[in-house]
Amino acid sequence: MILNRNDVNYIKAYTEVNCLLDYLPKSYIDKIPNKLIELIKNQSDKKYYIAIDKNKSLLEQNFSSKTKDLIAVIKYNYWSNNEEKERLKKLFCENEYKYQKDQEKKYNTNNIFNRKETNIIKNLETEKKIIKYKENIFKRILTKIKNIFKYKF
Repeated sequence: MILNRNDVNYIKAYTEVNCLLDYLPKSYIDKIPNKLIELIKNQSDKKYYIAIDKNKSLLEQNFSSKTKDLIAVIKYNYWSNNEEKERLKKLFCENEYKYQKDQEKKYNTNNIFNRKETNIIKNLETEKKIIKYKENIFKRILTKIKNIFKYKF
């Protein structure tokens, strides 16, 4: 994973994971390679500290989405057995599929152009209705003048 050192979201995520490591049992930390632990500690912000509530589960903690992603990767790579890895892999694939389908619906070029065309047609129809029912002011004035002269003669 390449870290953009200026990206505040990643720095915050590494910091939150670093704080989380302080609360985990040694058996979990021993499964993580030392290089990764060093990377997490080096990339974290020393001034930022998050308080972790021991009474809440990991999901209930107020972690950023990047932090949850990092935790998921660590869990998959270092804390899961083969059965859990298969289950997580299936879950990740399902989530990715749902995300891609959602993006496809949201950004499908055919749908974007169809929506614009439909909106343009609706706008034109409403303008026609307005123009159709509203008579031009000059025509109304001319009609009144004609009516005045019509009655006098």
